[in-house]
Amino acid sequence: MSHRPLVGLIVALVASCVLSPAAAQSAVEVSLVSVIPGTPTGDGDWCVGGLGSRPDPVMLTAHVVDLASQSEVTEGTLEWEVCESPRGGFPKEVCDTGGGPARWKAAVLSFLDFDSMPTLVTRFRLPVLGFRMQYRPAPGGVFKWATSASFNLDRTCSPLP
Repeated sequence: MSHRPLVGLIVALVASCVLSPAAAQSAVEVSLVSVIPGTPTGDGDWCVGGLGSRPDPVMLTAHVVDLASQSEVTEGTLEWEVCESPRGGFPKEVCDTGGGPARWKAAVLSFLDFDSMPTLVTRFRLPVLGFRMQYRPAPGGVFKWATSASFNLDRTCSPLP
């Protein structure tokens, strides 16, 4: 009897053991839960009003959910990103299209094992600034990387009644 079929079986078993942790990773959804003060204006954007020399602070709250179990994720990190270049900030559309003057840049890192619904308080002074969030799993964790939909915070609009 030849040893080749046995060797092939062993190689297949070892390969499946090595590959199975990656295949078992769970997908997550990263979303913006609230903007205070803020009014949704469509396409995920928010009217936060208040241009001026000392704009009011805006508090953003995010959430990461395991899509399989619909439970909140309490491991890994959430990176808050802004659309910016060395010349300043830009609306999300500039970074989403790529190839323009701006890129998504890390602004703040939140640890989900410390706060599973992290908040970011910003006092940006631009008329419109693009944001997004990126989830990074814990080393050896069971979740996949994920990025939220991008959104703009707009200080030039009037809040809806």
